[in-house]
Amino acid sequence: MTEAIAAITPHLTAAEIDDLCAPLTQRHAQMRHMCLLLDVESLPRRPDGLPLVGRRMAEERLNRVGTTKKAGGFNWSR
Repeated sequence: MTEAIAAITPHLTAAEIDDLCAPLTQRHAQMRHMCLLLDVESLPRRPDGLPLVGRRMAEERLNRVGTTKKAGGFNWSR
């Protein structure tokens, strides 16, 4: 039943976010962890503080599929 609900919702559920941020239980700490994990500046939040993470973006970023950011800084190679 939970797999069917997960396939329907466009965002990760609270249980999925709790699993990804295993030792962290506070919503703000989970949001910081998800921003670092997904390599984004910020994420929108629900009124209860749960970060809203799109299912497609999470799958692409966690599985390294799709566009990736080029590393910034100097190119020291010749």
